[in-house]
Amino acid sequence: MAKTQTPGEMFLLVWKDPTLFPALKIADQDLFLRMARRAGLISRFANRLDSEDFTGSLSPKVQNHLQGARMVAQEDARMLRWEVNRIKRAFLGTSLPVILLKGAAYLLSDLPMARGRLVADVDILCHFSDLAKVEELLTANGWQGVKLEPYDQRYYRDWMHELPPMRHKERLTEVDIHHAILPRTGRLNPDSTLLLADKILLPGEDDIWTLSPVDMALHGVVHLFYDSDFDKGLRGLTDLDGLFRHFGQQEDFWQTLIPRARQLNLARPLYYAVQTGVEIVATPVPAEIREAIKVHAPSRPVDLLMQLLIRRMMVPNHPEERDLLSWLAWLLLFIRSHWLRMPPGLLLSHLTKKWVRKWRFDVRNRRTV
Repeated sequence: MAKTQTPGEMFLLVWKDPTLFPALKIADQDLFLRMARRAGLISRFANRLDSEDFTGSLSPKVQNHLQGARMVAQEDARMLRWEVNRIKRAFLGTSLPVILLKGAAYLLSDLPMARGRLVADVDILCHFSDLAKVEELLTANGWQGVKLEPYDQRYYRDWMHELPPMRHKERLTEVDIHHAILPRTGRLNPDSTLLLADKILLPGEDDIWTLSPVDMALHGVVHLFYDSDFDKGLRGLTDLDGLFRHFGQQEDFWQTLIPRARQLNLARPLYYAVQTGVEIVATPVPAEIREAIKVHAPSRPVDLLMQLLIRRMMVPNHPEERDLLSWLAWLLLFIRSHWLRMPPGLLLSHLTKKWVRKWRFDVRNRRTV
């Protein structure tokens, strides 16, 4: 008797091969689209269906959902391009380059995986010594620091890899100003000067840059497998899959990936990314790379536990089912991310302050009811 397919298995099968979608039962199409929306992937999937030219065979209701998703992604892309233009204008007359990270870099580089990708803000990178100047320029051009408690300001400015978010007072769009790709207090601390030294100018632009292809991929790796972004799970993994598929066609990408990861002290996160990408979304990583990165695997028990936890977070669940095991997996990975982010003493102090503040907030709310 054939094994019953779970919703997560069905989702991954169709995601990897969109040509299967039109043949699904209407109920399964509905379930897939709800799962895709929850994972932040419905617009990307609509774009992939367009490329396969299958939308004409779908019901009007399904087509309406997909068209709505496309329109949201198009508006996100328009917003993002305009915000990059405004940031560039704010920097006009200075020697500061606009160095884009993550979604903004994917979109303005016109990467295939960026088509239909939803975005929420613009991430930029600058030298640590330029932070004050960048903040001053953006403030003069309408962005304002998000109001935070004094402790949160200190958390960002003294310990993290970015300033507190800045929000435009009219458009309400946010900019995150990074000076590194991991917290200053973290166990791993890649040298930002190496990233900045290898930045590349976007074709047709005079002062808009991105990280190099290898560094762009490694930033995606570390964002998902070292930081606390596991709650976005499959969306981040599909980003990595797209980066590896696109840049992997370049002659020297795979040959430089592991040496660069070692140079930046990011080989362990890269190991998790390679293992997970191959298993979950069939990322086409060359066999010699899969073998070479294994020397950076953790001990066998830790490796097995991490594989279980990561898979639990990456494979989507039915949107109407409450899954205790997935919540426990998220909790353990969340604890791990904080353990990696701060030394024990600082972490204990930080969590205590956050808990006390939350307790005081809850008490005040109860008193006003």
